[in-house]
Amino acid sequence: MVGLARIDEGIRNLRVRGGHYGDPDGGKPLHWMINKTVEAQHRAAVCPGTAPADMRRAGRTSCDEYPFASTYEGGTTLPAAQREITWVKVQENKPQGGRITAWRGQLHVMDHDPFYAIA
Repeated sequence: MVGLARIDEGIRNLRVRGGHYGDPDGGKPLHWMINKTVEAQHRAAVCPGTAPADMRRAGRTSCDEYPFASTYEGGTTLPAAQREITWVKVQENKPQGGRITAWRGQLHVMDHDPFYAIA
């Protein structure tokens, strides 16, 4: 997720606190999940419906969750100490989805495939 400032920051902050899933520097891999229903459940479980007031004032109204909702480690699967949400601008969250889609297509990532996230 290099180059997406707030998203990078959220992942790095989690790793500093000991979150190690998806960390290429000695962490456990994440595992891709192809199940849109569970993905939506993962996202709903960790992302509140509305951004906090200070984030709305800053224009950061899009919830970015890590581990990604589209992984088997997403949602509340892992303990709270191993996950993070970061409020970002919509203009930052949308390109992330495009990058992930392109990456999956180029590398033919399938259900349950392990991977790491560089941030």
